[in-house]
Amino acid sequence: MSITIYNDCDEQEFINSVRINGLLKHNMKRTNGKLKVPDIEFTNIARNDKGDIVGGVSGSTYLSSLEVEVLWVQEAYRGQKIASRLLEVIEHQAITAGCQIAHLTTYSFQAPLFYQKQGYVICGEVDGFPDDIRLYTLKKQL
Repeated sequence: MSITIYNDCDEQEFINSVRINGLLKHNMKRTNGKLKVPDIEFTNIARNDKGDIVGGVSGSTYLSSLEVEVLWVQEAYRGQKIASRLLEVIEHQAITAGCQIAHLTTYSFQAPLFYQKQGYVICGEVDGFPDDIRLYTLKKQL
């Protein structure tokens, strides 16, 4: 049997063949169907008095965990505990949904110290990036 590697593919074909019918089915089988429990996506935003979005947080849940995917606050609004409040809200939503742990990744030039102040601990580190930049994985028991 001959296999050829291609660098072009219809995005939907890739999603259906590789992500859904490949990796997702494999992961569901290997986790006894618990991979997608609770399977919720959260998005929360912070607005100023004018109604403008000044920050937000999003994450998704699986295997009774919350993965914090994005947390950001406009520079002009930092130092007002908005990020802390956003993180607290999404963690509470995850706890209510049955999650037991939260995890995320952040670069050394982003916010590892912020997350540590919120109770997260570094459980992984990747180095080798330019300018001594590091990628951290952090976790927190909820």
